[in-house]
Amino acid sequence: MPLLPIDAPGAARPATTPAAVLLDLDGTCLDSEDQFLHPRTREAVREAAGRLPVIIATGRMYRSALPWCRELGTHTPLVCYQGAVVRELPPPDGTGAELLVGGGLPSAVALRALQIARAHNWHFQAYQDDELYCEQDRPEAHFYARIAGVPINFVDDLATVLQRATPKVVCVIEDPREVERCIDTMARELRTDARVTRSLPQFVEIVSPRVSKAAACALVCDRLGARISDAVAIGDAPNDIEMLDAAGFAIAVSTAVPEVLSHADATCAPPREAGVAGALAALGLA
Repeated sequence: MPLLPIDAPGAARPATTPAAVLLDLDGTCLDSEDQFLHPRTREAVREAAGRLPVIIATGRMYRSALPWCRELGTHTPLVCYQGAVVRELPPPDGTGAELLVGGGLPSAVALRALQIARAHNWHFQAYQDDELYCEQDRPEAHFYARIAGVPINFVDDLATVLQRATPKVVCVIEDPREVERCIDTMARELRTDARVTRSLPQFVEIVSPRVSKAAACALVCDRLGARISDAVAIGDAPNDIEMLDAAGFAIAVSTAVPEVLSHADATCAPPREAGVAGALAALGLA
């Protein structure tokens, strides 16, 4: 069957009633350029979250994703850092949010990635305790920080930050050809010690090989009494592929690269056209 828009006549449909929705943020709910959230998408996700679990699964830091979870009205644990961290939402009493998963990239692997990035003059950043760290004040750092909505902590040497495991490390590169070179180089040099993927076109993300949105979403589904194989997943980037494959029904944003589209059962419109809202409506969830 050809890949059709989810709201088109003859488009594929889930075999069973969805038990959960797995939802990416950037490029799926949010426009990647200016972080625009269509009002229809906001209301549709809020309505769906009142009917069944809607699990946000993102590469963002927890502190970066949390405001969008509140805006979208979701209530389930938040999957962030590509699945390296899963944390409950903060309770109303203001106490700390429970950490369910805190998997990290081992220090030795992160330090090797840092040396590779330095050798190629790729902007490199790391994370500890939900803080962003960079050692060079470059435009790429500010580009990332603007999208994430977080401050930058500048240090003289990132190796000092990477003396313990980090949820992930990221290279931010503007030249598409250099992005591909970075992905190939990191994958070749780090081998099976890391998984190299891409979220936004400029972000090369390096995580533990045991980390994925799929594994983290499966854990959250189990916690909520659902199965990921009965869920609907919506995403747009290579870091969503495992999640799309694990879900029972997969929807890719129509502007996704062919690598991602090949893992979908149907497509939806991009964020500026409220594609997620259209998909949820087509499935009877909003």
